[in-house]
Amino acid sequence: MLLDPELRARLDRLSMMTHGRVRSVYTGRHASRHLGESLDFADYREYVPGDDFRKIDHQLWARLGQVLVRRFEAEEDLTVTVMLDATASMGMYGKFDSARRIAAIISYLALSSGDRVAPVLIGGSDRSIVRGPIGRHRSVWPQIERWLEGLEPRGAAPLAPVIRGVVGPTAGRGAVVVISDLLDAEWERALDGAALGVGGVIAHVLAPEELEPTMIGDLRLVDVETGATVEASTSSSVLDEYAAAVQRFVDGVALRSKRGGLDHVVVPVGPDDAERFLRRLVESAAVT
Repeated sequence: MLLDPELRARLDRLSMMTHGRVRSVYTGRHASRHLGESLDFADYREYVPGDDFRKIDHQLWARLGQVLVRRFEAEEDLTVTVMLDATASMGMYGKFDSARRIAAIISYLALSSGDRVAPVLIGGSDRSIVRGPIGRHRSVWPQIERWLEGLEPRGAAPLAPVIRGVVGPTAGRGAVVVISDLLDAEWERALDGAALGVGGVIAHVLAPEELEPTMIGDLRLVDVETGATVEASTSSSVLDEYAAAVQRFVDGVALRSKRGGLDHVVVPVGPDDAERFLRRLVESAAVT
């Protein structure tokens, strides 16, 4: 079980928010790019034959002598695309377990809010898109949970083309959540692809061993995705330089995310990572 009953009860009291307008074919609760039948006034336009006479503003007609009809905001549902990085690097230091818990939180939160959830796996050895169970009601949660529990990190896959391949065709129609360590040579392009949605979250999953390593001496480092090796000698000064480089990387991800209208949340792997992630979402107003 990825989410215990107590946590699910807390998520039931929260709802997701978007930074932009949603374009969708389903009726929902998020502000739309179109005008429709909600109670929120948008603006006026001149009456044309065939308009609903009930939308005529008779007070303006009497005062200005112009026949104007009221236009209202439409509300449409939000599709939340949850993209889970399951490449081999995510299998180190417990990162994938944290990533699955975060994917579960986002998926359940969206379903509880009445939004449509579309989970996607990034992993394997090619650029194929693997989709999980899709739904917009909590009744689909057990299927999504089983799907997430059955995943294992393996292989290598470039993030950017997979993200753009999923988000690009439906740009502007929903929020995007990317859960990844972003250890990819083209992480900037990956974030730019995620920014094609109407906001979302970059859950940046990193282990303490990656943020503050303690290995000192002569080492042989192996890339778990490509098998490439490199010889290295480390000392306290080298580790200080490494820590500074990691901070530049994290700051760069945060800046790029912000430019794309995305909330960036660093998730250090640990026993309370899900709690801290949820707290950060509330603080950033991504959920209310």
